[in-house]
Amino acid sequence: MRERRRSRRAFLKGRVHLTLGGKNYEFPLADISVSGVGVMLDVAVLGAKPSGAVGICRIESPELASPVEAFVSVMRIRRVGPQFLVGLRFESISDEQLHILQTYEAGGAAAHRPPPMPA
Repeated sequence: MRERRRSRRAFLKGRVHLTLGGKNYEFPLADISVSGVGVMLDVAVLGAKPSGAVGICRIESPELASPVEAFVSVMRIRRVGPQFLVGLRFESISDEQLHILQTYEAGGAAAHRPPPMPA
């Protein structure tokens, strides 16, 4: 299966704070792009499949100029071993917050790109 992406992604060390369905979560960051963020989590953390659910996420990493906050929707949930990779798409992000991500991508992110997925 070939993976389709809107924009390139890069691994980023940090944390994602997510408010979704009236609950607050904190996850380690898996990857980031200018269109969204991926987080790894255990199977039962979010409960029922939350695809399409909308929430607020705050991304914190020492590699970013400052934390990034945006409205996100749960786009994709993919099993990776005993955990899930959950894709959160940015639904509403300010120009200033987007600029932080674009600056990261233009700078050090190239060294942190994951290898291409096999076809």
